[in-house]
Amino acid sequence: MLKKGMVFLLLAAVGTAMADNLDALFPQKELEPGWMPQGQPVHYMPDNLYEYIDGEAELYLSYGFKELAALVYYAGSPEDTFVTVDVYDMDKPLDAFGLYSNLRFPDYTYETMGTEGFSSDFGLTFLKGQFVVQIKFSDSSPSCRRVAKALAAMVDQRIADQAVFPDRITLLPDSGQVSYTLKYFARDMLNQAFLPEGFEAKYRIDGEQVTGFVVLFKNTQDAEDGCNRLRAFFRESGAEDVHDGNAPSLTFAVKTEYHNYTLIGLNGKTLFGVQDLVLPEIGFGLMRNILKSTTEP
Repeated sequence: MLKKGMVFLLLAAVGTAMADNLDALFPQKELEPGWMPQGQPVHYMPDNLYEYIDGEAELYLSYGFKELAALVYYAGSPEDTFVTVDVYDMDKPLDAFGLYSNLRFPDYTYETMGTEGFSSDFGLTFLKGQFVVQIKFSDSSPSCRRVAKALAAMVDQRIADQAVFPDRITLLPDSGQVSYTLKYFARDMLNQAFLPEGFEAKYRIDGEQVTGFVVLFKNTQDAEDGCNRLRAFFRESGAEDVHDGNAPSLTFAVKTEYHNYTLIGLNGKTLFGVQDLVLPEIGFGLMRNILKSTTEP
């Protein structure tokens, strides 16, 4: 049996190895004349992440956040002109995608970085493997933007993970899907605490934007229970029952105050549906496509 002191040393060694692995992603050389790193990366864990991103930590923690390493690169003075590189280790590629998917918006400018990346007026963000990298600059000067892009390329090159998306994002069909709207939620799908993980995306149908979604359960019994609880929730909230037998695998349909018509189907361990419909029949084609994409061969 290991003594307490030995256990402590082992844990400390593991923690040091994790930190060293993340630290290796940060360039330590001078990037261009006058720019240099401010020492070594600073590390944050789940219990103190709020100290670094107070008010936003819950989003990162909901996706299984493991560790953050952050380092400032500056020109002249760290308080003057600087670029901050934040590398979030989310432990699993799917959780990294989930976090990243909640940070991106369709109107951002998408760049060639990692698996996918974008730029905004505030910095650069990209996804690769189990990592989400955010690079923020103090101002939008050409120098800051140039150094930020150079750092993104260097960190990207140092991440050994393959630049591919997780397989499960194909559970929602590509056809008609609005670019950069696909999101993964690790829990609480449809803002319901009794629903587990799932995906949602925006679709354009006949000029209307609707939302398609899948909720992923561990087994068919859990899926049936979840479907029944969701239907009970809609009834308790005053949603109007709509009966239409033409939709594929339609379990029920309702008209709600905030999402207009919503169609719900059940396919084994998967609950799926379409909401934000002005008329139920507009969503029938998408329901068929989701049913097909969630049916195991």
